[in-house]
This record gives sequence, C-alpha cells and structure tokens, in this order.
Amino acid sequence: MGRALLTMVLTAVLVGCDDANEPAAGTMFKVEVVGQRFNVRVEGDAAIAAMNARLQSGQEGVVHGKLLRGNGGFNSPWGWHLDPTTVTTPDAAFELCDGSPSYVQEELDYYLDSVKFYCPWGAKVVSRAQ
Repeated sequence: MGRALLTMVLTAVLVGCDDANEPAAGTMFKVEVVGQRFNVRVEGDAAIAAMNARLQSGQEGVVHGKLLRGNGGFNSPWGWHLDPTTVTTPDAAFELCDGSPSYVQEELDYYLDSVKFYCPWGAKVVSRAQ
C-alpha cells in the first residue's frame, strides 16, 4: 500500500514538471510597432489596467519592459520576450531601448547585454487575449 502511494505521488510530481515550458500566468496583449507585431504577457492589476487603457484608447506610446532571451512560450516568432512582471506604459523612455521588433531580433545580444530593456515609442496595443 505504501509503495503504491509513493509511486502515485512521484508520478504526479513528474507530470507537474512537464508544465515548466508553459508560459507564466498573466494577460497577453498584442502590440504593433511600425507594422510589426509582438506579444506581451503582463502581470499585476495596475499593469494590466494600463495596457487595457491603451487598447481602448487606441493611443500609441511607450511599452517598456525588461528584455529576456527566448520567446517565453508566447512571443513567437521572436527570440526574445519582455519579463511579464516588468511591463509598464510610461509617458517617455530613453531612445536607447527604442526600435522595431525585428531590429531587436537582429541586435539581440547587444540589447540583452547592454540595453537590457525594450521600449518601442510608437507602440500600439491592438488586442488582448487571456
């Protein structure tokens, strides 16, 4: 009886490990910059409300977040994503972190090693998905 219970517990733990490749919880938004689109997963009520406000207003502006390697499970086809816990919509940002999604992809090592953030100025939130 004890061995069967241990087997079931270990199986449940190992099956749970398969979820490591799934994207983190949060709300996803599609953002457009110079005709190119990327996905942003956003966590935190204030950040989600700010992105919703941008979506509803149609206003272009800065979307800012810490840049991480890999698509995060939600930002294909790009080889980068924004850390969902750092996404903000400030009024302004330094020009250094501005650029198109494809430019960030082309210069990914530079952006990750030196700039560390992505903040396209003319970003427009075009849709939301759960």
